[in-house]
Amino acid sequence: MKKIIFWLVLIGSILVILGSCAKDENEETTSSCATDTTASGSITVGSETMSGVYLSNCSTAFAEVAGTQVFPSDVKSGYMALVVTGDAAISEEFLTYTDTSCSTPSLTWKQGRTDFTVGSASGSNYAVTYKVSTIKIKPSTDVAKSYMETFASSAGISVAFTVGNETSITDNGDTKYNLVSVTSTTVQTGNSSDNATPTSLDDGSMPMAKACQ
Repeated sequence: MKKIIFWLVLIGSILVILGSCAKDENEETTSSCATDTTASGSITVGSETMSGVYLSNCSTAFAEVAGTQVFPSDVKSGYMALVVTGDAAISEEFLTYTDTSCSTPSLTWKQGRTDFTVGSASGSNYAVTYKVSTIKIKPSTDVAKSYMETFASSAGISVAFTVGNETSITDNGDTKYNLVSVTSTTVQTGNSSDNATPTSLDDGSMPMAKACQ
């Protein structure tokens, strides 16, 4: 399963594209959870507590990368989500849709992170490390199913997906370094690195706000 690294390298680069595109858009905030991942536990980050589900605005920036990376050709919009799944675990997610209003699902991509450890502060940001543990993929259209099977095959991984079902793939357990900024209502992460903590949140992910409240 070492070839799963190929998938994660692509994810790192796509965060830069989505983060920069989203800055120029007027988007509507959603009150929906969007994800079906169960939240549990909490993580202390400085004087703040990270818990529950955090969700970006619905963004049509995802349409700009449809048919590339891990995004099927029928994608027209999406969310980024972060779910605290334990006292030292999170799930970072892409939730994509076939329409521009984030209503009809195309594909969900969930990245499980364990051994989530908060380090020292750098201004309002905190250094974090975690291990990549699982990837969960759920195609909701035939287009997404076919696309992901082809994508997996190109990475040397044989996986049969089923429309409407979530498939879990064990990741390599490597350690990642990142930055996180947490307020009472928001979370934002940087672009993770294999070797060292990023110096800033620039070109990182979209800001995510507490959802399902």
